Amino acid sequence: MYPILLSIVAFLSTLCGGLFVARFRNRFGIITAFAAGVLIAVPLFDLLPESAQLASEIRMPFRNLMYAVATGFIFLLVLERYFSVHRVCEAGTCRNIRHPKGGFLGASEISAHSFMDGFAIGTGFHINSHVGMIVAAAVILHDFSDGVNTVTVMLNAGNSLKNSLRMLYVDALTPVLGAATTLAVKIPEQYLILLLSFFAGGFLYIGASDLLPEAHEKNPPLQAIMASIGGFLFIFILTRFLKV
Repeated sequence: MYPILLSIVAFLSTLCGGLFVARFRNRFGIITAFAAGVLIAVPLFDLLPESAQLASEIRMPFRNLMYAVATGFIFLLVLERYFSVHRVCEAGTCRNIRHPKGGFLGASEISAHSFMDGFAIGTGFHINSHVGMIVAAAVILHDFSDGVNTVTVMLNAGNSLKNSLRMLYVDALTPVLGAATTLAVKIPEQYLILLLSFFAGGFLYIGASDLLPEAHEKNPPLQAIMASIGGFLFIFILTRFLKV
């Protein structure tokens, strides 16, 4: 029962993050820079170290993780840049126009990661209650940034606020679904490791290729840099002090 209750708290944390962006979207440039730092830091400080630790325990070659990271990066690159960008030429001048569905692709990856967060809460309680509570605390704090990222990615791709909030509710619900899944299903560890690495590649793409250039275009350089570093520090603190 505890995993479900704590995943509901994660649900509320995600909603708060997304609603924060919706409320202060007049400061969208700074929020984008912060979200870029968060999305790049999550793979570097959380997903990849976690994957590497789990891989060493089952003697999985580290290069397999890097293959999964590269696959995740290329997967989102192809989906977003080929299927979600249209080339429009007028009077001899050509430009790229982004389709809003690109935001749905990025937000879907964030939602999938949130599902894994809920799954991690349930798995932690399968080990013992102490581990479960520590994992839940990290997930609840981290899911605030997931809400921020979901709405930021959606708005950045040109989606309406209404559609962005709809995707936020999907993202907020996924930790509850992930925790509930652990009551009935156990994902083989080797697949879980590769999934974490796959998400890491997708997050690196979204943060570095989409949000970071947008942040520097909309903000003075120093503000963009400081906000992105703030996102890095936020995730570093979470992973440094709320790890088992």
